[in-house]
Amino acid sequence: MKILNIPELKFLKVALEKNPKANFNFEYLEKSNAIATLILNYNATKTLLVNQYRPGAKKNIFEIPAGLIDAGEEPIDTLFREVREETGYEKKDFEIIYASKDGFYVSPGYTTEKIFIYIIKLKSDDIIPEELKLDDGEDLYPQWFNLDEVSNVSNDMKTIFALNIYKNLS
Repeated sequence: MKILNIPELKFLKVALEKNPKANFNFEYLEKSNAIATLILNYNATKTLLVNQYRPGAKKNIFEIPAGLIDAGEEPIDTLFREVREETGYEKKDFEIIYASKDGFYVSPGYTTEKIFIYIIKLKSDDIIPEELKLDDGEDLYPQWFNLDEVSNVSNDMKTIFALNIYKNLS
């Protein structure tokens, strides 16, 4: 593990805020918001997870496709970009069946990050995705799973949360 000099941080900004009711400073991270997408096949019996190394878990994990919202970008545009990059599916290939309006705080005790959850469904199981367009440093591969398998292959919170949202829609 490397201890970082704060100016080396690219995605995280450490901040302090005085507690309005006590003489205490809160330490927290200013972080970009993100999107995460539960992708369903046409019959909504399977979902597409991506497998990649995650340093917080110190291993590869399966999770739903996700990504940071760029400055000035709307969450919906991030959805289209990230789904295309990580899965090869274009926006013409799917319909949105759920979109969180304001996003959900990831962990408001230490970060400003909100995640916007989307659930999308392919218009056909015959669609062949384009080649992935991964960002520098990304090394992932997508794999389909039956919906009832997801909780056995992923312990990623956003994945399980999105799956539960979908189950409550039905």
